[in-house]
Amino acid sequence: MTVNSIKQYYSVDEMAEYFAISVRTVYRLIDEGELRHTKIRECLRITVDEISRYERKLKRDMIEQ
Repeated sequence: MTVNSIKQYYSVDEMAEYFAISVRTVYRLIDEGELRHTKIRECLRITVDEISRYERKLKRDMIEQ
C-alpha cells in the first residue's frame, strides 16, 4: 500500500500493513494517544494526514537516537 491523495481514510489493518506492524500494535498506538483516529460508524479509520504525521514523527525519532 502506498499513501496517496485519492484515498483519505485507512483501516487499522491497512495501517498495520503499511508500517509492517501488528494490528494489535496499531490499537495500542491509538489507545496510548500516539495515533489519532476517527470513527466512521463503528469502524476506526486513520486519515492520510495522520499517517503522514506519524511517519514524520518516526523519522524524527530515528534521527534523534
